[in-house]
Amino acid sequence: MNDSYILMHKDVPCAIIAIDRDSGALTETEFVRKEYAPFLGNADLRLMKIWWEHRAVPGSRKEMEEIIRKAGCENSKEYLAKNLALSMTDTYWICPLDVSLSWEDVNLYRRSEPESGQITWHNASSYDPNASLGGEMDKYWDISGEEPVLVKRAYRNYGQQSINEAFATELHMRQKGSIPFAVYDVRPSDDNAMLSSCKAFTTEDIEFVSAYEVLNSGKRKASRSDFEQYIDACEEHGIDRKTMQDFMDYLILSDFAISNTDEHLQNFGVLRDVGSMKLIGPAPIFDSGNSMFFNIMKATPMNRKELLSQEINSFHQQEEKMLKHVNNRTVLDSTLLPSADEVIDFYAKHGMPDERAAFIAGSYKNKIDLLLDFQKGKSISLYKEKQNR
Repeated sequence: MNDSYILMHKDVPCAIIAIDRDSGALTETEFVRKEYAPFLGNADLRLMKIWWEHRAVPGSRKEMEEIIRKAGCENSKEYLAKNLALSMTDTYWICPLDVSLSWEDVNLYRRSEPESGQITWHNASSYDPNASLGGEMDKYWDISGEEPVLVKRAYRNYGQQSINEAFATELHMRQKGSIPFAVYDVRPSDDNAMLSSCKAFTTEDIEFVSAYEVLNSGKRKASRSDFEQYIDACEEHGIDRKTMQDFMDYLILSDFAISNTDEHLQNFGVLRDVGSMKLIGPAPIFDSGNSMFFNIMKATPMNRKELLSQEINSFHQQEEKMLKHVNNRTVLDSTLLPSADEVIDFYAKHGMPDERAAFIAGSYKNKIDLLLDFQKGKSISLYKEKQNR
């Protein structure tokens, strides 16, 4: 059995959607103002189903399981619907057909923390901003202060994923360039986790649109790579092409430097003006926790072959293929990167055992050597590294 909702963009109705009451899945869509709908106004039923899936909390997030159960929901998609699909990163939400609500009634940016266990359509103060918070790490929005703050919790390998967020911030800060990035702080928690936190870069007037939505907003061309088509789509919707190419060059090179393996197409994108629906520019770099060899436990540093053998999640599964898209190899200033000794000091300062910090720093040094070769014009390939052995 289905429940019907109006998909809203602030107070603009975009579509009538149906949500299966048992599974929480989106099953039907009838567009009202399609130009305001997701995928830059080019959504269809297939894309809307994907959008709804992406919006729900991943099933792997153990911290949310008890919250979802206490709310009387069977799964994260049902919990998403109960919380009207509200998000801290855009102004989309759903309004039940038989309930009278406006954007001002549900606007998370003007609300305090929700009261636990009171997730109902009729108590606007209870809506949980975490019902639409994606990603694998346990995390939550702290909306008790003047600005929303995203807090992530890491336990694995001495909380390294949270420490990595702060290290990436340090790397970006040293560049002193124009590329936007989220600033993360890191601190220990009372339950032996490491917490990383950053202020929201979205507001009720500026929202985030993922690269996945941008890329899938138009017809794909077999003659162009997905990377090229992403740049094409950003340019078509008003962002200067050089601005986007420079940003992507920097993103690829900085990801390469820290061995970020999880730059999937929901982990970067663009900012949009909510009122005009016009794209503003690239969103700040964020979510660099899956980097610096966070899931690799070795005694000795990784060599060049091992480093290039790591699979990544982005436009390609191999870093060497990502490097082929870079136009400006020096948009990342390698002379300003932290040294291996500074890496040891950074991770040791945040509670990493000496042996682990030495492994991270040694692997990082070998990766920077590869980066320097690339910036000197050399080609980087796993095949070549295997031949050199």
